[in-house]
Amino acid sequence: MSTAVDYRQRVDDELNELSPSELEKVYRAILFLKEEFFEPGEGRYYTDSWIEAEREATEAYHRGDLKTFKSVDEMMDDILSSDSDDK
Repeated sequence: MSTAVDYRQRVDDELNELSPSELEKVYRAILFLKEEFFEPGEGRYYTDSWIEAEREATEAYHRGDLKTFKSVDEMMDDILSSDSDDK
């Protein structure tokens, strides 16, 4: 006999443990996943959130605001250190 999993409850339980900045990251990840995997075809490229994110990234690029890294390891160290700063 299989047991039904209440994913809403499991997600809710996880969310209760997160800080506001962590909740924002989860929210942005959910939006990305919805657009990436649930939009048919290339429809995700025409969503307001995709267009806005692309505009922001292009502006940051033109301002020279994007970080550069010599290696993937260096990039991961930066990402992990910024995650620990949020707590």
